Amino acid sequence: MKTLKHLIVLILILALALMTGCGSEDTSEDGTAVNKASAMIGSLTSPVTSENIADYDFSDRAMTYLERIGTDFKNRDLESGDTNNAHDAARDWIISELKSAGYSDEQITLESFDVDDSNNVEGNNIILTVEGEDPSKQIIAGAHYDGDGVGDNGSGTALLLANAVGLQNVKPHYTVKYIFFDGEEEGCLGSLYNTEQMTEEEIDNTIYMVNLDALAFGDYCNIYGGAFGDASMAIAVDNDNLERPEATEAYGFAADTAENLGFNVMRTEDLDGYYAKHGTGPAIKDGTLYTNPWAPENPAPANNTAMSPATIPASDHIGYMGLGIEYIYFEATNWFAGNDEDGEDGISFTGYIETYDDSLGEDGMFMNTEYDTLENLNEYFPGRAKKHFQLYSPLLSALLLVSE
Repeated sequence: MKTLKHLIVLILILALALMTGCGSEDTSEDGTAVNKASAMIGSLTSPVTSENIADYDFSDRAMTYLERIGTDFKNRDLESGDTNNAHDAARDWIISELKSAGYSDEQITLESFDVDDSNNVEGNNIILTVEGEDPSKQIIAGAHYDGDGVGDNGSGTALLLANAVGLQNVKPHYTVKYIFFDGEEEGCLGSLYNTEQMTEEEIDNTIYMVNLDALAFGDYCNIYGGAFGDASMAIAVDNDNLERPEATEAYGFAADTAENLGFNVMRTEDLDGYYAKHGTGPAIKDGTLYTNPWAPENPAPANNTAMSPATIPASDHIGYMGLGIEYIYFEATNWFAGNDEDGEDGISFTGYIETYDDSLGEDGMFMNTEYDTLENLNEYFPGRAKKHFQLYSPLLSALLLVSE
């Protein structure tokens, strides 16, 4: 996940995308781009159910991958000159795992892009294409593999890889494109480059994009999917004139799908006003999904950023939003963590603080800090990553195997 220092740049990029439509022919009433395939989301069903959920839960494999990443590929920074940099080794390992699972060379491609002409740094997105029974439509699932954190984003990489390997013998109804993004920590470079390569036909035929980022450390497992017009992407400096973004079809479908799998879901309407009434968030329960709790009538005590069920535009879903492609974003964090009395630290109540216990990490924050390690994850939150994977893994499977 991107740090707050990149936020303004990303907003400018997104604003430009929203103004231009980025090649999409249609716009919504508020002027934001929309694509045609999103119209079918309301009629989708999934073969993954509460009865067969175990067949689509690849959390054990995800944990194996997470431990490998946290042990052998700690520093995956794209532009780091550190002699211990394991970026390229991590890239090659992901490809090797996909091939070992049975995917062919023709299914796996490297999408290369320039990072900085001055030092000849090149990034590489790893794209696995699994053709569906109906290849006229596609679903994109992505996670960035660059960075130096086991949570951000070794966890998303581990889960995406585990699901790709676990579903190798399952033919999806629609084409599924798994993308392991590079250069996210430099400004979502890989995902933005990928969106720039999409044709108008491909944009219109993409049902939704699922983004996996920072799934391990956070107190709460969240999903987001707010429509990104002016209302939800504005960075508020006060509580005046806040507007509620529209929950997208994709967000509602993901929440419904999670409930069909037997999980609990606390949506925007369940969380709106909870902090104002209780001074804290709801009890943290296993098998439960939450979201950004802040709404216009009950905004964050400080550092307002985005209204529920949207989130800060600071990860790899932003480029797809600009194309009008609906997104579903998985992230584990804690929107309720912060300091009411001195909340102008820039991160209180923004989702960048992952745990209530501010004695851990950097005042409760692990992502983008030296504390984002496998050792700290295992010491302070034993079993947490596995529980999160047990929720997110079958839900991801369910969202990728849909049909009308």
